[in-house]
Amino acid sequence: MTSNKQYKTEKPLHSVLFNIFIPVLILKKGNKWLHKYFGETENIHKWVDYLDYPSLVFATALIFPLAYFIYDFITRKNINVISILGFINILLTGGIGVFGSKFGLTKNWFILKEGLLPLVIGFSLFLMSILKKESFYNIFLNELMFQKDKIINSIDDKQKSEFDRVLKVTGYYFISGFVISSIIQFFLASIIVVSDPGDTSFNEEVSTMTWVSYLAVLLPTMIILGKGFMGLITGLEKLTGMKKEEFLNT
Repeated sequence: MTSNKQYKTEKPLHSVLFNIFIPVLILKKGNKWLHKYFGETENIHKWVDYLDYPSLVFATALIFPLAYFIYDFITRKNINVISILGFINILLTGGIGVFGSKFGLTKNWFILKEGLLPLVIGFSLFLMSILKKESFYNIFLNELMFQKDKIINSIDDKQKSEFDRVLKVTGYYFISGFVISSIIQFFLASIIVVSDPGDTSFNEEVSTMTWVSYLAVLLPTMIILGKGFMGLITGLEKLTGMKKEEFLNT
């Protein structure tokens, strides 16, 4: 029996626009815009006493991915460990960028955050694979992509151990993707971000890091995840005796 639930899919264009394009543009140009309309930094203190220009620009840039996360959660009701950690990433980035100079934080905090967060996500998924297998498997064997009920109903008791193995291998591909992402993020951040929070150049470097890391991480991650999904689909075809067209939502 196929589930009748309807799922709203994320719109990739909106995601790229709010998470990458607009923040990058603000981080690159924001300081020049503020100088053009307000002049020297002291002039803006009439409205915002505790922020300098670079911090204010950084705070403005963070509004868009934060707003997108809230909008996406309200409209799609899709929240999981990855989306929660992604939200934490936005808050950490904002905290370092906006208040870093006030508390004497250096660029190393941002570099560590960039490298450690994907690793934390990968480790969290690994713990889920041990402690909450069903929740872990639902991340990739979900009703948005698969006719889950149809798949489960076609697998008998003798096949459950093999079914579990196929799902576990797919999950390890997911975890590997985040580990690779962690290495790439740390390497790129170490090279690109050379200024400390509060400097105008820090904002520009973070903007460069945002789009460069997106491109650099996307390709290897997609290859790893793609291989994992192909293994999952092949395994399900063997276990269920169905063609992929019969259990994939198209």
